[in-house]
Amino acid sequence: MQTSHSKVKVLINVVIVLAVLLALNFIASKWFFRLDLTSEKRHSLSSNSEQLLEDLSSDLYVKVYLHGELNVGFQKLSRATREMLEEFKSTAGRHLIYEFIDPNEGSANEKKAFLEELESYGFEAQTVFENAEDGRKIQSYVFPYAMVYFDERIIGLNLLENIPGYGGAENLNISMESLEYKFTDALRRLLIKEKPKVAFLEGHGELDELDVIEATDELSRYYQVDRGRLGTDPTILNDYKAVIIAKPSKAFSEKDKFILDQYLMNGGRLLYLIDAVNVTLDSLRKQPQTIGLYNDVNLDDQLFRYGIRVNPVLVEDIQAGRILMNARPQGQAQLVPVPWLYSPLLAASSAHPISRNIQLVRGDFTCTIDTVGSNLALNRQVLLRTSQYTKLNGTPVFVNMSDVNKQPQQAEFNASYQPVAIIQEGVFPSVFQNRPIPKEFDDLTIKVKQSSENTRMMVVADGDIIRNEVRFKDSNPRITPLGYDEGSQQIYGNKDFIVNAVNYLCDDDGWMHLRGRHLTLRLLDKAKLSQGTAFWKWLNVGLPILLVIAGSITFIYIRKRRFGK
Repeated sequence: MQTSHSKVKVLINVVIVLAVLLALNFIASKWFFRLDLTSEKRHSLSSNSEQLLEDLSSDLYVKVYLHGELNVGFQKLSRATREMLEEFKSTAGRHLIYEFIDPNEGSANEKKAFLEELESYGFEAQTVFENAEDGRKIQSYVFPYAMVYFDERIIGLNLLENIPGYGGAENLNISMESLEYKFTDALRRLLIKEKPKVAFLEGHGELDELDVIEATDELSRYYQVDRGRLGTDPTILNDYKAVIIAKPSKAFSEKDKFILDQYLMNGGRLLYLIDAVNVTLDSLRKQPQTIGLYNDVNLDDQLFRYGIRVNPVLVEDIQAGRILMNARPQGQAQLVPVPWLYSPLLAASSAHPISRNIQLVRGDFTCTIDTVGSNLALNRQVLLRTSQYTKLNGTPVFVNMSDVNKQPQQAEFNASYQPVAIIQEGVFPSVFQNRPIPKEFDDLTIKVKQSSENTRMMVVADGDIIRNEVRFKDSNPRITPLGYDEGSQQIYGNKDFIVNAVNYLCDDDGWMHLRGRHLTLRLLDKAKLSQGTAFWKWLNVGLPILLVIAGSITFIYIRKRRFGK
């Protein structure tokens, strides 16, 4: 009787446990929960990304081609991409569908169609070289790309960041840091119904449309990009999120300065790219020597009031780009690349979303920037700097093509890390505070603001950073990529820098802060790995065996103590 009662009790307990497990399983299927214990919250989405995914009204389809036979590094990137899409799906639910595709599978026609689709987005196979165990070099191809489809629109994504000078592990870590930003950025562009407007200013000798066509095309993915002159309407810029002043060469009138000032006071965003020294490489192609003079565009007082001074000095930098020089003046030309110290390769700050994880930015006849007005309610950040070995030349400065033959004297290059680009955020004072407004606005009915709303302004002391080369052949323009270095045939990070700058200036919701995300790269110490590895190998092999033996002896001892009697 007692035995029967015990069996019933055990059966009831089993039923209760099973019921609890089923209930917990049902709750878990309906309620998603994950606890991110990493210090950098690498497994958590930002609130902006979550809001965007929650608002999806149609299906979002993602195809990832980083799949198949991959080395360890690309396997990590593929796994991180899958985990990121899982995070997205946990918020978007059934509206997000994704699949990983092995490009090496399928018929010949399917592979051909796949390659043609990638080529239409400017993507091509990435070559990977690895060392086999027998010492042979193995060459393989990977496709670190994804396609995002939404309402008959498609955006291609390059998941791999490849910054020159960084190791493979660092580039892969940067690629993983950028995943949320890249997918969220693509989704924002797919969902946007009406593009915000930005404008290139004209009327003061700024770069023309062809000179900035590379930047314009890239910005048009996000914005409606207009060009125009300032008239007499002080509110003419109010519909624009940002205004770009690209390398002016003529003086601004007080009327135009007032319009820009009040645009900033009302929360507008300004991007100045200014050359304080007037000299160009084109002038040197016509004659062997030219002189660089102060380029006065009548903005000094305005920028000074806003806390910025662009210095009329010309930078020479040991870390510089290259130009092609004719090494054979007589007979058939022989062009060879030579360092051109007036084209500094500017280092980007890793502490700001605009400049984080971008390549060096190529300058051309660059000046420097100082900040003034320590009492201003502004947050300032340097975005671009020269290298440790920099020389400053005051105006007037003579520039000669024969300078390429001179050996730089290190003692002269003692002006280290000169700031070239600065962004400021906060409340700006009006340049027309306690000053009469221009006579064109004497009958102005709107209120003149003396200080700004919380806004942003960025100044770059090099107008050529945004300029792409334009060559004419048979009256047809040939555009070279923005940031292209003719001597080394390398494309630097100018385009990324400009696009990031405008995106940050226009960003009211904090999307660009995703670019500032940092994942700690925890690498093994190679020096320690090369020493004392035998100890760790024997420990890994021997310790499990010792633990099994110790566990067996303990089990036999306890069993003997318990049942020996």
